[in-house]
Amino acid sequence: MAASVPTVSEPLSNSKFFNWIKAALAVFYTKEEIEPVVIAEVKDFQQDCLHVISSANFLPAGSTCSNCCTENLIVCPTNRICNVNRGKCYYHINVATQYRPSGCPNKICHNLKSEIQKAHRYHGPSYKNTDATKWCSNAWEIAKCYLPPDGYKDVSNAGETDFNGIISVIINHKGFEAKIKDDLSKKNNIFDKGRDVGKAVRHSPNLEVEDTDLTHYFAILNNILTDPGFVAINKSPNNAIQKLAKLQSDDLIIGKDVVRKVLDDVGKTIQEQIRNEMDEYKQKTEERKLELINIINLKVKDIEEKGNVSLAQLNGAVKSSIDAFDAKVKESIQEIDRQTRKGKETLESVTNDGVQNVNKEKENAIKEIQNAAEKSRGNDAAVKSSIDAFEAKVTESIQEIDSQTRKGKETIESVTNDGVQNLNKEKENAIKEIQKAAEKSRGNDANAKISEDTYQKKKEGKKNIYECTTFVYNITMALLHV
Repeated sequence: MAASVPTVSEPLSNSKFFNWIKAALAVFYTKEEIEPVVIAEVKDFQQDCLHVISSANFLPAGSTCSNCCTENLIVCPTNRICNVNRGKCYYHINVATQYRPSGCPNKICHNLKSEIQKAHRYHGPSYKNTDATKWCSNAWEIAKCYLPPDGYKDVSNAGETDFNGIISVIINHKGFEAKIKDDLSKKNNIFDKGRDVGKAVRHSPNLEVEDTDLTHYFAILNNILTDPGFVAINKSPNNAIQKLAKLQSDDLIIGKDVVRKVLDDVGKTIQEQIRNEMDEYKQKTEERKLELINIINLKVKDIEEKGNVSLAQLNGAVKSSIDAFDAKVKESIQEIDRQTRKGKETLESVTNDGVQNVNKEKENAIKEIQNAAEKSRGNDAAVKSSIDAFEAKVTESIQEIDSQTRKGKETIESVTNDGVQNLNKEKENAIKEIQKAAEKSRGNDANAKISEDTYQKKKEGKKNIYECTTFVYNITMALLHV
């Protein structure tokens, strides 16, 4: 079930949002611990592959190649990488990026590709992510073959790769299976669960974590850090286990730059989701999350301590940020209510004017038909002409009230839209989705009431016209029989 968007009447929970920040910090410290291990393993794999390739092909020690692009090494077409459309492939787009059946002219790159493929647990390297011209010079370009297939093309090192990516290298690269005690080939191994924690925190729909979930997240991350195999290969531990313990007990002192980096990383993910999200309501929800992150980042920056903050200070910044955010939301909703009331009054005024005009036309039409009937006693053609004229008047009157009603609706839409567009730009990103929720919850009731009032007036007008028509018809028939 999708989480609801918190509003002024349903505010963010200080404690749950603070739990989310603690979970995000726990993921950060865990990534900080495992990242050097992954870097070392990938570098060893790169050097081992180049040594084997050089020996097998009688190449000088230290031979490398930087001339083969990834497209040169991938046969065309390859599923999920390139597809020929009407005889043209936009991946292998020109002569320089054509597949080379003969392989690397230096006998290195196509052999390195084979080693990368063999070392992938599922035999499906993410070649779209990587730049093969850098395989020999930047080991992380090889690591990118073991990342998820989308979203990592522009990262150039482990520091730019998120927790999900680092964990994916451990799971997908066979080199780790002999070094981690837990069975990486099985679903729900400790690293698989750790990846789920990272995703849950990074893509939290409302930036909140329950107490029970937070305890569960800490347990999973501790299981990763205490795996006997991981401990054995972790040559430079940075005491992440102690940091997680202090974080859990609210005793940790944190660098302000760490807090801001964690928030900035999540902010980048949210910005990407905003760019890719097609649903307008979901897009506004993401914009709200981004605004809240920006507010707390400013609050953390304003803390007077030089470079560190305690969890108590961080919690204070969280509460202050939520209060500031809720105040902006409340102010904006009040402005929307004001504009809606103004629009309603305008619609009622325009519609009432229309009804009055129709009533006046109705009275004039009755008088005209009565006068015509008096003058044309015994003259069937004249009476029929009078009735036709009256019916034309009735039709014209109905069209007039329809026109006035449409005009009223357009006016309220125009007035409300103008009011919303004039809201302070500084608040826009924070409240757009709240505006939509407010429009749905408040505007629908108001519009329904306005539409009902308009309908009743229009119905009453038509009823009056019908009654007048019947009355005049009866008089006319009576005159015909005089």
